[in-house]
Amino acid sequence: TLTLLCLSTLSFGQDYNFKPKWNKGDTKLIAITQVEKEYEDDKLISDTTIYNEASLKVINDNKDNYTLEIHFENQALRAAKELYDKLGEELKDYQDLKLIYSVNKETTKSELLNWKESQKFMYESFEQITKVLEEKSPDVAPFVDMLFMPLKEIFKSKENVEEYMEINIGYILTPFNKNFKIRETIKETETQENPFNPMQEISAITLLTLESVNEKSKTCTINKEVELDLSEFIEMMKGMMQNMAKSFGANDSITTAKSKEMDEFEIDITNLQIITFDYESTWVTKVVGTGTVTGTDPKKGIKTKKEVITTSILK
Repeated sequence: TLTLLCLSTLSFGQDYNFKPKWNKGDTKLIAITQVEKEYEDDKLISDTTIYNEASLKVINDNKDNYTLEIHFENQALRAAKELYDKLGEELKDYQDLKLIYSVNKETTKSELLNWKESQKFMYESFEQITKVLEEKSPDVAPFVDMLFMPLKEIFKSKENVEEYMEINIGYILTPFNKNFKIRETIKETETQENPFNPMQEISAITLLTLESVNEKSKTCTINKEVELDLSEFIEMMKGMMQNMAKSFGANDSITTAKSKEMDEFEIDITNLQIITFDYESTWVTKVVGTGTVTGTDPKKGIKTKKEVITTSILK
């Protein structure tokens, strides 16, 4: 009995520090399902499901680094197909965005190597899509710039592209280079771009927990939760709305009413990923990510919620 108790205690307190053990030629296909729901006062008002595909391949393996080639569906082309469904047939050369990453074996720090090529590819695809739409579907062409605006911002810089892809496939590096103990949480604090205001940086706390280890299947489950501190942004928004009311010459009663409205303004973001990791092959096999934005619309007096559940399966 004492022996079993000792073994159990050792297992619970055991350190797990995973390192990638990939091989040149390793290939993974990624099936992505994204379910997006919007609520007002807990009433479902929209429900959308989107399917995506991606792939990655280890194209080089040297002493210090792995090199990964990642193919991710061109989101500009995908979005534009909603305006003209035959667009994919006419622009087959712009179906997939190719990204080349270097991953350090020791630190697992990644770097985007073909940043300029990926930017050029996307800008050319914007031009070609616009050209085809102006010719084949001129009635929707005026909406193209508005459609592409978020993607154009992403591909303005190497850092923006890396952050964009971190959201989509960054989970493949999450298990590495951490000193895990079962059900003990690792806390990391950093600053990152405010999703509502790219010009502002906010505090982000990442909580990583090794929830369970299955020694029989050689798999484990890791939870990753990201908490964003939006308090400064909320106060900035409140001040902006109050100043706008004053600048328009509003009387004291209107200014007071606007101040009250903004005091009721709330917004919160939660991001949780549940990662299934095969620690024998050192590849992530499944990720279920849930992103939720909740808030209040003080003018309408309603609560709003947007929930995005993204399931990625790697085979």
